[in-house]
Amino acid sequence: MKTLLQILLYIWQLPQNTLGLILRVFWKLDNTVLYKDKTIRVCKNFPGNISLGDTVIVYKYPYNKATWNTIRHEWGHTRQSLYLGPLYLIVIGIPSFLWACTYKWLKKDYYWFYTESWANKLGGII
Repeated sequence: MKTLLQILLYIWQLPQNTLGLILRVFWKLDNTVLYKDKTIRVCKNFPGNISLGDTVIVYKYPYNKATWNTIRHEWGHTRQSLYLGPLYLIVIGIPSFLWACTYKWLKKDYYWFYTESWANKLGGII
């Protein structure tokens, strides 16, 4: 029964899981960290942090509180993916990417935007 649920959840998140698999092919894995139910991939040459379904990539190894908060934040995005399924990329992924590209120019705090504040809340970051 657990395997069937995992398969159904994978299919529910298929668009982001597919993109996550593509990223795994192109980025060298340096290490992994287990956080709750997710394997966090550490890729030191990755240009940032990203959550795409079952794939979570961070570019820094978690050695301090700030890096662990990044992992909690990205884990929060994995919850959003579970909730939204095939709508995740439209509701969260694309707006989050665009926000990451523009927030400094707009002179706003990164976590002000709805995609990021919700991820923090789900990840337990106060």
